[in-house]
Amino acid sequence: MSAGMLADIAQIFIDQVSSEWGLDYSEESLKQVDRLLNLVSKPGHAPDPTLVLSVGAYLGETTVRLLDGEWKLDEADIADSSVVVNDCEMWPFRRARQRLYYGTDRPLYAWFEMAKSAKTDEIKKLLQGQEQVTMIRPTGQDPLIIKVEKTKK
Repeated sequence: MSAGMLADIAQIFIDQVSSEWGLDYSEESLKQVDRLLNLVSKPGHAPDPTLVLSVGAYLGETTVRLLDGEWKLDEADIADSSVVVNDCEMWPFRRARQRLYYGTDRPLYAWFEMAKSAKTDEIKKLLQGQEQVTMIRPTGQDPLIIKVEKTKK
């Protein structure tokens, strides 16, 4: 298994979707994937594992390409692989699973906005929300919990 395989899965997803959706690894294309998911999935139902894999690979590969990230493969479960950007680790497949289950309450584009902030101290502000805590964390810390020290005034 290699990072190239995840890039291949993302490309297969693009190839399967009509070109009118404009999936080109751009930020804007993530909004298009959200719109597409509204048509092919119903919130509140167990997400299709193949769709989770396809959408997660596309979200992750877009992040790798646009933010100079790198894949960190989970050999035991490819759908729990992560992307590392500037020492912050993020799980695109977990977000894809959430997006499919919760619908537009968990948009892919919002996850990518968090990923962009991984290059700055802005990430500490974003991590104060519980939902984000399970999706992104500085490496070397517990994947489900992060402490954000509040500055005393």
